[in-house]
Amino acid sequence: SIKAQESRGYEQWAKIHKLKLAAKTMNFLTEHQIEQYADLVSRIEEINAENEKTADALKSVEKRLADMVVLMKHVTTYQKTKTVYEAYRRAKEKDKDAYREKQESCLILHEAAAKALKTSGITKFPNLAAMQEKYGKLQAQKEALYFDYGKLKKKVKEYDVIKQNIDSILRLEKELERDKEKERE
Repeated sequence: SIKAQESRGYEQWAKIHKLKLAAKTMNFLTEHQIEQYADLVSRIEEINAENEKTADALKSVEKRLADMVVLMKHVTTYQKTKTVYEAYRRAKEKDKDAYREKQESCLILHEAAAKALKTSGITKFPNLAAMQEKYGKLQAQKEALYFDYGKLKKKVKEYDVIKQNIDSILRLEKELERDKEKERE
């Protein structure tokens, strides 16, 4: 409220709060050996670029994982329904219609899986166990990337807060200089 902002206590609290922010900002800059504003800006750009690179890598791994899940599903479906399809192909011409009617769902699944695998360009069936192992490795890579992404996101936020603090301090200094110039006139 406006009354609270005009009170002497609020004014004192605001001064102390601003000083604490300035001290934290200076400590951060000292710890990270940042001596100039341009250094801070370039460091922020580097961190943002690294963050974007990690996000892109994460998206790539997630897409590969999704593609592998679909592929494994098709391979599994194909293998499970292969015996039914082979029996259908070996059936005599007069028994084929009856067999197809009886096993229609399995045959449709088999044909759909075969078509999807053919569309994917798979000619030799991959080993399902090897695919699951590769999937596990990709999942571990994804978790590591998520961890790195989280750390970078936190770092980006921290640097942005420091930059905002510095911008606010610089703005206050400019305002004080203007006020002094007006008093001199």
